[in-house]
Amino acid sequence: MEAIFFLGRFHPLLVHLPIGFLILAILIEIYSSIFKIRINQRIINFTWFVAFFSSVLTTLLGLLIAETGHYIDENLFMHKVFGLSLTAISFISWFLRLSIFSNLFSSSLKTLSNTIIIVLLTLTGHYGGNLTHGETYLVDYAPENIKELVVKKNKYVELEVDSVKIYNDLIQPIFNQKCVSCHNKEISRGNLNMDSYSNLLKGGSSGNPINKSDPRKSLLIKRITMPTSELKYMPPDGEPVSFDEIKTLIWWINNLDKSNENLASLKVEDDIKESLEMLYSLNFKEKQWFEKIVLEKLDESLIQNIDNSTFQIKYISDDKKYLSVKYLKKNVSISDIEKLKKISSNIIYFKAESSNLSNDMIKSISNFENLVKLEIQDNNIDDESIEILQSLNNLEILNIHNTKITSKVIEVLKNFKNLKRAYVWGTSISKNEVDEFNRKDLKLKLIGGS
Repeated sequence: MEAIFFLGRFHPLLVHLPIGFLILAILIEIYSSIFKIRINQRIINFTWFVAFFSSVLTTLLGLLIAETGHYIDENLFMHKVFGLSLTAISFISWFLRLSIFSNLFSSSLKTLSNTIIIVLLTLTGHYGGNLTHGETYLVDYAPENIKELVVKKNKYVELEVDSVKIYNDLIQPIFNQKCVSCHNKEISRGNLNMDSYSNLLKGGSSGNPINKSDPRKSLLIKRITMPTSELKYMPPDGEPVSFDEIKTLIWWINNLDKSNENLASLKVEDDIKESLEMLYSLNFKEKQWFEKIVLEKLDESLIQNIDNSTFQIKYISDDKKYLSVKYLKKNVSISDIEKLKKISSNIIYFKAESSNLSNDMIKSISNFENLVKLEIQDNNIDDESIEILQSLNNLEILNIHNTKITSKVIEVLKNFKNLKRAYVWGTSISKNEVDEFNRKDLKLKLIGGS
């Protein structure tokens, strides 16, 4: 097998011989025809013979290098078809030019065969170049208007950080671009299928391509980082795996157990963020609440129908979409909270301090789906109340000082999706517990402690 690979490597070396001699043979005949110069037929026949013979030799070496399995794709198939066709036409052109057959080969037939040869040379060279240098090689430095016609745009789909699945959205697209053409259900080189997470982990003839304990020793990483001259270098054709893609793959292997989770669930290092930003145009800057919460303009009559002696209601935006609501009495009731039902989705800030809130009332407040800031300090609420509020996915600030919550609530607070600050002054949570929690460098910060 190595002998076949060795001989096949001479294909690129010899490929220019048939190209040169075929063009030379055609030019000789064109020159002779235009300037009416009679050229010795033996010279013409010899030139065509060398063109044909070198075509055969180059084609045979090309078939040998194809056996390496490095070029399993549509480009290789088309390169083979046009290359074999070119060899066949070269033979016919040489054979019919021999003196005993030359009378059968009219001027119009010569023109036709020469035209076919030029077309086949162009197509064979084009697909051969794609195999060696990638499909965009010819137009890499072309003007943008030409490049746009040839190059496929949007290699990857732009993604929002909050919705990104680690494997499906970040890793599989890399494999689809660089690996799946040779490692799929139909063509599983090395018995390895990389078209899905489950198939990848099944491994191939060389075993599992992933080494969780030492990602850089993974067979996958070794194959894409070895010298390009190596026989086992991957991918064998097209664009190599980029530096940012390699960094992303190593990072993924380090977090293999979280492959099916959202990117937002991981703490992503700055250098990986840079790579992901380059590959996917991801923006890791956290969106402000008004960028995430999209609302329709509120019907003002709904506000006018609410007793202003019970609630103070203010707009917090010029477009009159977002509301701040403050409870003005000392003893809130469920019926009071229910009065806000029709405007509940527009309430961004809600304050009800020293209002004798109960757990039942907290349940009603938990239906204010777009709450960003909630102040319910100085109330007779406990750990159960905080558990009820976990459904508020947009909540960023929670003031629960001077309440009956305990240190058990700390674990509950970690489950809030977007909570950034929680004020716990005057509770049974100690200052030491607060400091210990904050040292963990989580997105959430506790403020206060007894």
